[in-house]
Amino acid sequence: MRVVLLAHEKFTKMGGKTARGVYFYSTHEIVGIIDRTLSGRYADEFFPGRRHVRIYSNIQEIKDDYDALIIGVAPIGGKLPDAWRTEIKYALEHGKKVISGLHDFLSEDREFKKIAGLYGAEIWDVRKPPENLRVADGSGRGVNSVLIAGTDCSVGKMITAVELTNEARRRGVNAGFVATGQTGIMIGADAGYVIDRIPGDFMAGAVEELVVNVAKNREIVFVEGQGALTHPAYSGVTLAILHGSYPKKIILAHDPKRKEHHDYPGFKIPNLEWQIETYERLAESVSGGKVVGIAVDGEKMSDEEYEKYQNIMEEKLGMPVVDVLREGAGRLFDIL
Repeated sequence: MRVVLLAHEKFTKMGGKTARGVYFYSTHEIVGIIDRTLSGRYADEFFPGRRHVRIYSNIQEIKDDYDALIIGVAPIGGKLPDAWRTEIKYALEHGKKVISGLHDFLSEDREFKKIAGLYGAEIWDVRKPPENLRVADGSGRGVNSVLIAGTDCSVGKMITAVELTNEARRRGVNAGFVATGQTGIMIGADAGYVIDRIPGDFMAGAVEELVVNVAKNREIVFVEGQGALTHPAYSGVTLAILHGSYPKKIILAHDPKRKEHHDYPGFKIPNLEWQIETYERLAESVSGGKVVGIAVDGEKMSDEEYEKYQNIMEEKLGMPVVDVLREGAGRLFDIL
């Protein structure tokens, strides 16, 4: 599928992780990226070695044909900014599929629904929950699962899960990837639901259903975590995924530069030792899962800072501390 990514003002910033995830890992051909602040430049200027894709100021500038427009920005609360409506309507009026991970369901928007009907366009709201939800029943306890959890939002949980899955497959291990957010689903997980949209009683059961189904055909299942146990808004989702995935081992994603939860000033992120202990205590009665490695989000660290931090923390914690985008997921996979 040939796609365009909508990522105004966020492609290289925190809120653009959906666009970057699709850009990094999807098998789709990316025709263009829309970000008015970076217009005229190319994505690989910011991410060397990645795909050479032009960035445009608006959708009307893109002359190459494409199949779908992907909403690549996830604002807090998942609300649709009014400024994006023009480009979404343009895509629908040209019969293109629109793929959205927002909490605002575009398929239920009267104007979008009418336009899609007139021009034969399709709208896929990735966040819409599945039907026939159930509570967790313990059926996932025997699954060989690894959870990539985190100390905050946007610290590389999905990237680490994908890199570990790819590393396993390179070594001949039949590994599966379970997505719990919209980006993981969009890039092509073995299975996935957007867990934060599922009613509370059924979140753990939805995760359990995913890991059980994927494990039927896989030797090991990597599960993408969400949020953090200490996050003031998203901790409930984090705990449901921890319990529903029954992880035997946990990789903890962490940004050493971040001292407070993103967009929540005054809410400090506890140190790694406390985080490790807390995750293990909450997993103890369900799976007995242990934290065995740290995945570093080192985007804001120089090589010298990263190496110093890595050496100190590996000696302190007695486990591998790895930035998978710098050095690959090999050492994290080895510890599994």
